[in-house]
Amino acid sequence: MTNVSAHEESEEIYHRIYRLYKRRITPHTIAATLNLPIRTVLGVIGRLEKKSNAPPPDLQKNGAENDAIQSKDEEFLDIYFYPKTRYAILDLVGALSDTYNELLENEIQKVLESQFKAVAMRMSDVSFLSQSAAKILLAGKSRFAALERYLALLDPSPAIESDLVKYEIENAIPIFGTERAFEDAAYSKKGNLFTRHQRQKSS
Repeated sequence: MTNVSAHEESEEIYHRIYRLYKRRITPHTIAATLNLPIRTVLGVIGRLEKKSNAPPPDLQKNGAENDAIQSKDEEFLDIYFYPKTRYAILDLVGALSDTYNELLENEIQKVLESQFKAVAMRMSDVSFLSQSAAKILLAGKSRFAALERYLALLDPSPAIESDLVKYEIENAIPIFGTERAFEDAAYSKKGNLFTRHQRQKSS
């Protein structure tokens, strides 16, 4: 198994901050979304500003003033699709609120139409989960199962852990902390389905 180096991890965090920064999300919101110290976020933004030679944003406000800036207008959801060799990752960043139900449904449909039999929805950067979004996830799991495909959640953020229990997702959709654990379980499950299908055909 390949170990992820500290450099690779820092590069991933850098790119996640960059994506949110380009959407003009405030530093405090980025820190809350990614569960990072505000100093880390400000440090990365400072490097981004130097590279772009753009005038720096107003980062000198205190925490209370920055919190006051935040509003529902900053609510967002970005979804990224990462194809792997044997599976795919759907990376969700932001709020799974009612506002983005159609986007979430459309992305799940796209994955269903893809060639991948196993898909993990990475939720480490999800800051909110509504009841209606939870129903979409549960319906997605049923649609995957009907096609003998495997859908799981990957590394849910602390912000939504209680919601996964409240909306009865925890016991309905497999949840894994790492891609390796997901891949092993996905292909074990796929093998079991295939074996059952073969037994049914031969009986």
